[in-house]
Amino acid sequence: MELLEVMNLKNFVGALVFSTVLFFLLFQPLFFPRAALAQIVLAPPPRVYDRGFEALSLELTIDVSDQRAKVHLRQTIKNTGNRNLELDYLVPLPSNGAVSGLSLVANGKELSGEIHGKDEAFKIYQDIVSKLKDPALLEFAGLGLFRVRAFPVAKGKSASLDLTMDYLLPKDNGQVELDFPLANSLTQGLAVGSQIVSVRVKGQKIGGVFSLLDNVNVTKTAEGARADLSLKNSQALSKFQLYYREESGPMGGVILSHKPQKSEAGFFLFMAEPVEIDHKRERLPKNVIFALDTSGSMAGAKFRQAQDALKFVLDRLEPEDRFNLISFDSQVLVWKTELTQMTQNNRTEAKSYVDALFAEGGTNIEEALNQSLSLNVGKDPTYLIFLTDGDATVGEENDFSLARLAAKANEGKDVRIFSFGVGHDVNARLLERLSGDSSGFSTYVHPDENIEQKVASFFSKISDPMLVKPQLKSSLAINRVLPERLPDVFKGSQLVVVGRYPEAGKVSFTLTGTQDQDAVVTNYPSKFADGPTENGRQIALIWAQRRVGQLIDEIDQKGQGHPDSDQLNELVELSKEFGIMTPYTSFLALEDQALTDTENILSRTELNLSKLGDVSGDMAIRQREYKSDLSTMSAQETLTSAALSQKCLDYSAILDPMIDRHSRLIAPTMLDGQAFFQKEGRLVPGDVSEDDLKNLTVIKKFSQQYFDLAKKLSQGQMAFLTQAVPLVFKFEGQNFLIDVD
Repeated sequence: MELLEVMNLKNFVGALVFSTVLFFLLFQPLFFPRAALAQIVLAPPPRVYDRGFEALSLELTIDVSDQRAKVHLRQTIKNTGNRNLELDYLVPLPSNGAVSGLSLVANGKELSGEIHGKDEAFKIYQDIVSKLKDPALLEFAGLGLFRVRAFPVAKGKSASLDLTMDYLLPKDNGQVELDFPLANSLTQGLAVGSQIVSVRVKGQKIGGVFSLLDNVNVTKTAEGARADLSLKNSQALSKFQLYYREESGPMGGVILSHKPQKSEAGFFLFMAEPVEIDHKRERLPKNVIFALDTSGSMAGAKFRQAQDALKFVLDRLEPEDRFNLISFDSQVLVWKTELTQMTQNNRTEAKSYVDALFAEGGTNIEEALNQSLSLNVGKDPTYLIFLTDGDATVGEENDFSLARLAAKANEGKDVRIFSFGVGHDVNARLLERLSGDSSGFSTYVHPDENIEQKVASFFSKISDPMLVKPQLKSSLAINRVLPERLPDVFKGSQLVVVGRYPEAGKVSFTLTGTQDQDAVVTNYPSKFADGPTENGRQIALIWAQRRVGQLIDEIDQKGQGHPDSDQLNELVELSKEFGIMTPYTSFLALEDQALTDTENILSRTELNLSKLGDVSGDMAIRQREYKSDLSTMSAQETLTSAALSQKCLDYSAILDPMIDRHSRLIAPTMLDGQAFFQKEGRLVPGDVSEDDLKNLTVIKKFSQQYFDLAKKLSQGQMAFLTQAVPLVFKFEGQNFLIDVD
């Protein structure tokens, strides 16, 4: 029996286990009721396969030089069935570039194979899918195909399959793209024991290497750069992507873009990172001001941790740095009248001063900010670490007034304020305003967390500024750019900027700033796409996630959590279209909540947003942590936001009284970058309308219409045809329902 026939067999025991697990998930609340949280399902259960073998490992090595990629792919499988396997191995080929050599070797024997072009490959896919009634193979149709057949693997034995090939990577305006398909008929839908990817890029002018995949570790080497990924017992990778720019300069970067339709504005993603050409470069001097709350509420273990955190920072300042210490309770004490150069004597004296501090009195935030921001900082980058555990009780107490005073005192100085809120009594809205207005950020230390560890982790990231006061300009019109004010770039960090563009065409970005006390200008020639791109929906998702964070922040800063109608509508529409779960729209994931019930959705969202009026307490802190995560997550983290969805859903039932403990919150299914919600037993897109649902063209799975439609879809859209439940989607102005019965 061929492998592809074995794939279609269902193991009774596996099915029984799956059914038992599914029953438990569905009826868990009846047996284990939860006091406050709704039941959470982050993803539909995976398909269950009994293919008669298991995927032990995948090793992918790619060496890139002068745009030519030399690929070696090795997969190891083990026959776990009770009969020999006859392999029918299907490998997708890259659709771009020229294939110059291809071979497949198993157990030391080279097998004959067949190379098929895109059209012929689709006929093979269609024949197999029709025969096995398994649509999984369609998920990587649309590419070329390499097929090898008839190699027996004895039961209980393993076989290593080796593929080697060369192909040319596309290059545009100095930007090179590596997009290698990995989905294949052996591992499609399976977990793989070990997946290791290693890409080496050779070149003396590699200006930056970037990947949108999570957990990819990029490092610079003497020959150029390398990217590594290592996964254990994880879903089989469908592709590996990498971008790099062939040029030298202080900041390496790439530009990706996507225009959904001619009539719509496009989305762009700009990523840049520092390039250390001279490892012996002179470090950029910086100023560090540490303002520590020494009020009575800080007394005890957390005050000792705060002292240790302050001494950690002092130990890591360099001789070229300047610093000062400010402590505040009812009164404010300043260690020195001016910023002080870091010498060994000053370090010792400062640490002794810190050890002598003690906690008592009230909290005078107004005067602490005035004293901190009145210091003469000069032109060097300046960072204020502001640590407090409470609300203002002395002087000005209103958070809006305090934020305005700080902003005025900071005019012309550009001091970056990094706020640390300790415990749940802190005024979270105030800290958000202080940091947000100065291009810093807020961090919250929960009661069970260690202050020293939080501050140490933060300071390690900002200890070496590489680009200060960056600004980005474009030769073509851009708008809705996020973040609106760019943060400083530090060693080992990445600058991520997203936005919209009305017109396609050649474009050049110019990034300016200060690096190593010198003004730097870096140009990035590229072009804005005039239509959809392969990863365009992912780019749009990154922008949408940051825009949602910005909207919540704007509503929060108004003071009472009441949005205007435009903000409310945009927040809801972005949540529906892109599946971005927020504490204020999570009820969209309830199966009985109709997406077309606009009036009810808007009213519930506005009610939930009113909870932003809470400025202190556990829930107030969580809400602001969530919106900060939306705005500061890396491009890679954005695309793998299951953890963020989990954080949101964990407390949505507490925030929304209409979600009870028996509800099932099902996070949206993301297909080709589009959000689909489970409603009445089928998946529907978030932007579905009543008219869409009334005018559906029904397509039976595995019918000729099904395969005719598949030929027209992009590789990413193939996922619309492979779901285990009915699915509604729009294509070329027509609404389709894929009927799985």
